[in-house]
Amino acid sequence: MVQRDERLTMTSRTYNRLTATIATAIFLILSIVLASFTTRESTDIVQRRPSTFFTDSTGARALLLVMKQLLPSVEQWRRPLQLLALPNQPNVPTTLIVAGPGTPISKSESDHLDRWLAAGGQLILLTGNGWPTGQRSESDEETSEETKTAADDRLEDRSGKFLSRYAPSLRWTKSGKAQTGEASGPSLPSAGLKLRWQRSFAETGDAKVIAAAQNKALAVEMPVGQGRIIAIADPSMASNGALRRSDNAVWLVTLAAGWASGKILFDEYHHGFGDKRSTAELTGAFLMTPWGWCVLQIAAAGLLYAFAYRHRFGRISETPTNDRASSLELVDARAGLLQTAAARGLAAELIVQNLCQDLTKAHGKAVDIANLSHELERVGKSRGAPIQTAALQTLLTKIQNGASLNDQEFVEVGRIAGEIFRGPQHERE
Repeated sequence: MVQRDERLTMTSRTYNRLTATIATAIFLILSIVLASFTTRESTDIVQRRPSTFFTDSTGARALLLVMKQLLPSVEQWRRPLQLLALPNQPNVPTTLIVAGPGTPISKSESDHLDRWLAAGGQLILLTGNGWPTGQRSESDEETSEETKTAADDRLEDRSGKFLSRYAPSLRWTKSGKAQTGEASGPSLPSAGLKLRWQRSFAETGDAKVIAAAQNKALAVEMPVGQGRIIAIADPSMASNGALRRSDNAVWLVTLAAGWASGKILFDEYHHGFGDKRSTAELTGAFLMTPWGWCVLQIAAAGLLYAFAYRHRFGRISETPTNDRASSLELVDARAGLLQTAAARGLAAELIVQNLCQDLTKAHGKAVDIANLSHELERVGKSRGAPIQTAALQTLLTKIQNGASLNDQEFVEVGRIAGEIFRGPQHERE
């Protein structure tokens, strides 16, 4: 019965392991929750959308570089649209360029974008489907652009499109072979500009056509409060390939520069290139949720428990002992080593060497085994007492010749060295 109770009793090691396991599980859960706030990795290489990060024929890097050269302030925008500052404030973005967004616009983003437009912002939207609102499944994101375009053309319900709020009658033609032709319209800075496109508007309704070519509407304008939306039917008009073969860059730069003098932003967030938020921002966002408050309460309760009960986490360790530097212990250790090795000759040599070092310190000049006898005779005459140097010299010669010492001779070496060693100490005192 006693053995069973001992088995059931939790040891300190088991308790510490259990505590570490629970803490690791909580950390993993928090890491997974925080990771859910990060932006999904972009698949633009597969979807071939006009992103300013790419320099291939479908990317829009060239347009970004051209605008940076010609306009005062052009940047990439990699955050949700609800974080856009209203344009009625100084030094804020006044033009937003969204070219072929790969992800839908959320309801909160579209509501804020409405307010941003009404306050005087300009949205240049290059889209072939009106920019769907709401959430899109992963299967939709992995399908090809041609499949999405065909599905958008068949879709009759326009209530799920952002442009449906302002131009519900907009319809697009199917994407075809690229065409280049001379364009006209109030948005063109001069006559004779050639634009390149693959699709156009089939119906424009009440929207004002501001650019057309070969009797095809390429861009329309819709006023929104103090701002406006410029909808361009073909996202590829901003691509690097189109800019090389036409005057699309001149036209697009004119559209951006013809509005207010604020910053011009290229939206990359809806291409999948959102900013990676810092750990502090992610932690703050999580703590503002109900689960975050729950974690805070659990952490506070744990700290209160640890403080109230003075519970120690971790393995019990012994108090470290101080290093000892006793002369007697050092002598015992060396003597034990030499005795085990039966090295009497070596021990005697060490005794004589230590004696020479002491005499060197005492008299201020070098003393070694060769001139030890002479030095001892000189010291003996100065002290008025003879020193037993002959016996020590005889024993030292025997050691140097390789002969072994018996116990009595070894003790005699130590005794004579001790007497000589005490002599200089008394002289210094």
